[in-house]
Amino acid sequence: MANIKNLRTGFTGELDETGGVTAKAKRAANYISDEANAVAQSAQDHTSATSTALLIFGAAAFVAGYLVGSASGEAATRRRYW
Repeated sequence: MANIKNLRTGFTGELDETGGVTAKAKRAANYISDEANAVAQSAQDHTSATSTALLIFGAAAFVAGYLVGSASGEAATRRRYW
C-alpha cells in the first residue's frame, strides 16, 4: 500500500525496491515461478516422456523401499517343533 506522502503527490502505485532482502526475495520467487512454469509446459508438451519418467521413478522407489524394508527386518530364526 502506498504511504501518505506519495498519495499527496499523486503517486498511487507501489515503489520498486532495487536493493535489500525483499527485492532479492521477490526476484528469487519470480525466478522459481518461471522455472516451475517451464517444467510444467515441458511436461504438457511431452506427456509420454513424462509418464515414462514417473513410472520408472516409481518403480525404482518401490524397489529401494523393498530392499530397505527387507534388510532392516529381523533375521529369521529357524525353529523345529519335533
